[in-house]
Amino acid sequence: MARRRTYGSGSIFRDAKGVWHFRKDIGRDPATGRRRTIETKGRTRADARVRFNARIAELERTGLLPGGKSPELADYTERWLADYRTRVKPTTYRTREGRLKACNEVIGHIRLKDLTPEHIRRCMRVLGERLAPSTLKDHYVSLKMVLDQAELEGLIPVDPCRRVKPPRVETGNVDILGEEQPRILVETARSMTPVRRGPADPHDMACMWALLFELAFSSGMRAGERYALMPFELEQRDGVPGIHVTQQIQQYGLPGEAVIPKWLHAEHLYGILWLTTPKTEAADRFIPISPDLWARLHERISRLGIGPHDLIFTNNLGKPIRESTERYHWNQALKAAGLPQVRIHSARHWTATMAAQSGMPDDARTSIMGHTSITTTARYTHWQPKALAAMMANAIPALDDETVEAEIVDE
Repeated sequence: MARRRTYGSGSIFRDAKGVWHFRKDIGRDPATGRRRTIETKGRTRADARVRFNARIAELERTGLLPGGKSPELADYTERWLADYRTRVKPTTYRTREGRLKACNEVIGHIRLKDLTPEHIRRCMRVLGERLAPSTLKDHYVSLKMVLDQAELEGLIPVDPCRRVKPPRVETGNVDILGEEQPRILVETARSMTPVRRGPADPHDMACMWALLFELAFSSGMRAGERYALMPFELEQRDGVPGIHVTQQIQQYGLPGEAVIPKWLHAEHLYGILWLTTPKTEAADRFIPISPDLWARLHERISRLGIGPHDLIFTNNLGKPIRESTERYHWNQALKAAGLPQVRIHSARHWTATMAAQSGMPDDARTSIMGHTSITTTARYTHWQPKALAAMMANAIPALDDETVEAEIVDE
């Protein structure tokens, strides 16, 4: 009499080619509700079963299959990152991976079901000893993203991060140059004579850095967008000269090491640099520029014979600009001009500030900056005392006609 197979024990059979198969229904996926079946193959019956057991152990380790033990946070994070990598750009993934690695160095050995709010607080205290508050908060956010997903999958009842206050961050002021100082910086950069480090003409390189700095202030473009600028992006719309931002340069890694998601268009340029799409859909935008800047850009294109799809700005060796190289020349120009040592990214803040003080509407400023909301643009806007005083003078009428002469003494 044939012995019936116990329900749920799985099925094992050999196909026409003599390969053994072990197949078993492991129940519904807690995240999707779909039934899941695992099948392994082997040259022998025992081989197929051993491979099946190894597959089950791996699923239990990372939390894809409920088992006798809850997965450790580090193991579950590994699986979460593998999925996250397919949905974000390489730079975003690299940042998130680093944040979670730091968290797992502190509490990665804790099993998900054993995680408590105190574990989260201890992790933040340990990391907070060496991290800036804003960076620490991003570590908290990264950890919460992982544990939120674990909650959705039914691996934990509640994300313990929900019971912990996020690290406090005080928004710091971004120092920007005064209204007339960018002009001084650009003129100084143009007059400097860089040390020859390649075949490029030193005077031409000085003019290039001056033009690149002018573009930063005049357009508010992100660094990667300026580095990726090509002649075909220079357009005239309704007779207005401007730049249609369609691409940027990002550091994704060497071709054999960088993982580029299939949905992301990225073309390798040089080393770890890739030509890719703008940061967001809103970053694909048209930015009007002055006729003078338009003419200077075209003069460089014509003089150097730059093709429509060639980079307008390159280093001494004709390679794409790196942020570290631009930062060096930026700091040198600031020092030579006797100006405050502000970050080059502050040029983008300067653009947003000047646009706001000119009375430009919120939606127009958001469009120029390539932001998705006015809230972000507002963080780039730093009202200057002179502009505030002028607006206050227009808003508040004189309340007393008496004139008093006073001397202002600076202490």
